[in-house]
Amino acid sequence: MSSNSLLRFAVAALLLVHAPAIWSQDPTPSTDASRFGGYVFLDVEGQPLPFQSDEAIEAFLTTAEVETMAKIPVGVTSPKKAILSGDGVRAHAVFKYDDQKKRNIKETIGGKTRMYLTWRDWYGYDVAAYKVDRLLGLNRMPPIVERKSKRRGGAFEIWLEGTVTEHYRRENGHEPPNLAFWNQQQQIMRLFNNLVANRDPNQGNSLIDQNWRLWFIDCTRCFGTNADLLTPQGITHCDKRVWQALKELNKDDLQSAVSSQLGPGEIDAVLKRRDKLVQHIEELVAERGEEMVFFDLVAATDVAPWATDRE
Repeated sequence: MSSNSLLRFAVAALLLVHAPAIWSQDPTPSTDASRFGGYVFLDVEGQPLPFQSDEAIEAFLTTAEVETMAKIPVGVTSPKKAILSGDGVRAHAVFKYDDQKKRNIKETIGGKTRMYLTWRDWYGYDVAAYKVDRLLGLNRMPPIVERKSKRRGGAFEIWLEGTVTEHYRRENGHEPPNLAFWNQQQQIMRLFNNLVANRDPNQGNSLIDQNWRLWFIDCTRCFGTNADLLTPQGITHCDKRVWQALKELNKDDLQSAVSSQLGPGEIDAVLKRRDKLVQHIEELVAERGEEMVFFDLVAATDVAPWATDRE
């Protein structure tokens, strides 16, 4: 963890003592920060939020007042950037509300064309993806909750301050200084995208924080009842902890987590894709050996250029 991240985390830990009761105090802030690779959620002023756990952030997203709302000039679904406030805390959030349903849609993904009898782009899939992320212990998606705004159905997701898109990174020629760390994260993302059937894994749908850590966002075009893996050829390695969590994923836990967003057919499709991922990785192990397939995620060791540019 960089000295910059350590300082931010230390400040966040001190502030936790004074966290507003409505959001609840985080009992183990050090654990929460470590699982995000040193990333600390910030308020509108760039200061650490006085709460960092999923539960506290979800409570804030659910109950805080919508102070302002403005269109974000990127994205085809026109999400909005909001300022939420309550008990002296003000933080940015994304409000997603798009819900498009189509029939007989043909898409080409990974060089293969598929026909979808039913096709949906829905904010609720983002919520489901977040819950699957947590079931696997990935901690790669920011907290998000379903919540209406002015009677409009949607979802509020905490804003990831101090991050850039993959598109921005490439456009500005910022090469990852630790290729092992970067490539391992790419493998985690590819496995997750195949599990949730992400049909739109473009360069704007992943963010990179100041510690070169990848975050997955915008999973509104995921799930569905198709049990095929979309791009399994990109999965060549697997994190040991993710591998264990993937095998242990069961229907009861999945239903308990996502039944409000996914129907029975969609839940079954997740489990079928899981089975195919397990088979794919087992075949890699049989061909190359465990030591050439499984890895322990290395620690982040570098601070990104935009860490100082945007402070």
